[in-house]
Amino acid sequence: TRNAELVRYIAKSLKYHVVSFDFQGNGESGGLTTIGNLDDEAENLRCVISYVRSTLEREILGICGHSKGAAVVLLYASKYNDVPLVVNISARYDYASSDYIEKFFSDKLEQLKKDGFFVWGSDYIVRQEDLDARQKIDMSCVRNINNERVRVLTVHGSKDEVCPVDGAYIYDELIGPEPHHKLIVIEGANHSFNEQEDTLLKAVESWLSENHSWYLGQ
Repeated sequence: TRNAELVRYIAKSLKYHVVSFDFQGNGESGGLTTIGNLDDEAENLRCVISYVRSTLEREILGICGHSKGAAVVLLYASKYNDVPLVVNISARYDYASSDYIEKFFSDKLEQLKKDGFFVWGSDYIVRQEDLDARQKIDMSCVRNINNERVRVLTVHGSKDEVCPVDGAYIYDELIGPEPHHKLIVIEGANHSFNEQEDTLLKAVESWLSENHSWYLGQ
């Protein structure tokens, strides 16, 4: 959610005006969410972008997301190619692997077989169809990002325990090379960049600064 510690830190520290929001069914936003609804969340993002442009009458320099939110901004960029700078912080690449399910939900699988669902966290209902939808997510769609109109930064921790850093290198192969895509792997950083938040922020700020002039020249 937008109140996650890392998200709040980045939003308040960047030297830009920032719009931060919760996807449907998360945080303070109404509606329903599932574990594999990246397409729905990309459309949420599209609505926010449309609002900023049409109602607030502001230009949008970039979009940034962390973890699932980072996968959403990449998906959005691959579909619409209308925001020049995209910051991917720790997005997963391989959704087809069952490793994630076995790692985080192994103690819930019996309940899933018995009841058809289980509750994750305090109130997150997960059904088999949600897990199936999640495993069908194909992030190779980033090939569709138009590198004449969009540039991408990927920042990932080398010790990410949630989304393997291997995915960051695949994104680099599919979107790169520089200046179209820049990959920064922060040595020793975990998924939430605990004690490495400043290093992450400096990487993002530096890249935005480097590419701001490119955006202005478009």
